[in-house]
Amino acid sequence: MANVIRQVVSEQLILHTADPRVRFVTVTEVEPADDMRFADVRISVMGDEKQQAACLKAVKHAHGRIQEKVAEALVMKFCPILRFHLDESVKRSVSMGALIAKARAEDEANRADRIRRGVEPPPVDDEPVPESPPVADEEDEEDEEDDDELDDDEDDGEEDDDEPEDDRS
Repeated sequence: MANVIRQVVSEQLILHTADPRVRFVTVTEVEPADDMRFADVRISVMGDEKQQAACLKAVKHAHGRIQEKVAEALVMKFCPILRFHLDESVKRSVSMGALIAKARAEDEANRADRIRRGVEPPPVDDEPVPESPPVADEEDEEDEEDDDELDDDEDDGEEDDDEPEDDRS
């Protein structure tokens, strides 16, 4: 049921809402209540807080039409009442990624400084591994044997079909 609600709400928001405030919105999660009377719909909106609030307001304004489409899609005695919420998880994951990248850059800069000052030894490059001759697989060996047999057949003294036969009889 949650997947159907998510699909219908997404379709309504993306394809059938003409409100310019509803842009860059994604339905991230639908969580129906245990008694199926309510369904919490979490949406993620790209943009600043003002744009997110405007989008949520527009989605809530379109609630009745979206609710109607969900009721048509669900074949149930009761259709859960949709409650829309902003999902901050995407925003948090983007900011966490930025923090991790910043920490890595700072760590690399500190390490380079320690190496420059001689506190830490420079990284040791791995010695290049000498290339060994290619090892033939069993299939390659069988193919070579087959090729040798074909070569032997050609040298049996039999005439090739490509050459005209000499009729001296």
